[in-house]
Amino acid sequence: MTSPRLRLEFAPNARRTSRSSLALLLTGLLLFAVATLFFGRALLENAHLNRNLAAIEDHRNAVMTKPNPRPDATELARVQFIRQTSRSLTTPWADLLAALEAAPTNIALLSVDPSTAKRNISLTAEAANPEDMLNYLRALQKDNRLAGALLTSHQVDVQAPGTPVRFQILVNWGVTP
Repeated sequence: MTSPRLRLEFAPNARRTSRSSLALLLTGLLLFAVATLFFGRALLENAHLNRNLAAIEDHRNAVMTKPNPRPDATELARVQFIRQTSRSLTTPWADLLAALEAAPTNIALLSVDPSTAKRNISLTAEAANPEDMLNYLRALQKDNRLAGALLTSHQVDVQAPGTPVRFQILVNWGVTP
């Protein structure tokens, strides 16, 4: 014979869990699992973005700290040629030649050596006497197209007929560098 089952009730007024409360518990657990899944994905994406940012910063630091390579000789020569050509093209040749032609005509210009880098012209000329040389120098000094004229050397040629004076004048234009 079997004895009847004994049922002990320690909390007689306690309620049993209903199906709706069990369903509510399961729904809460499901929502917690979904939230944990989204949080995990966000953490993975954040870690991926941090790795990319670190790689970009490493690359930027490597580029910033790398010394600039020295340009090669052909590039330097090309840049110098371009600068020299630019200076030659921006030189006011018409004004300079007009200023030289406006000076007294009893002077024989033997050579005109321009220097666009120094913004000056070295003139070698010959005059019949020292007075003509000084008149030519004063005329160049008074011309407002020129920044200045300076007698750099002169010599009297006693062996030539009429003892002409050969001289050199340095003429500047614009503002000298």
